[in-house]
Amino acid sequence: MRVRLCCVSAMALVVLCSVVAQTGASDLAFGQVYGSAGFLSPDPSGAMADAPNVILVFTAVDGHRNLILTQQTGDYIALLEKGRYCIAVYKRTGKSVPLAQNQLKCVAVEPGKDVRLDVMLQPDRK
Repeated sequence: MRVRLCCVSAMALVVLCSVVAQTGASDLAFGQVYGSAGFLSPDPSGAMADAPNVILVFTAVDGHRNLILTQQTGDYIALLEKGRYCIAVYKRTGKSVPLAQNQLKCVAVEPGKDVRLDVMLQPDRK
């Protein structure tokens, strides 16, 4: 009798979880922001040196932040929900890295859309 009660309870729990998952969950809608982060060269050529392992912080209008770590090449991919995001950059130590003066600082994200945003940083002064 006790085994049967446990089986019935377990089945009821599975059905309840399934119903909650079906009624409470919605599809995830996101857009992709991708690109490369790099330090601008101080010479007029405009070349960029890779910015590996820096943290890109995409802050939504409501204040929610998404932290993205760049790869060794400075490349990154961020999957973000619909909205407007402004970017800031930090070293892994938490120290702020200034954006280049002409860097686009905010981007609009739409579900299913890809946006390329290369992040230009002021030359590293170490």
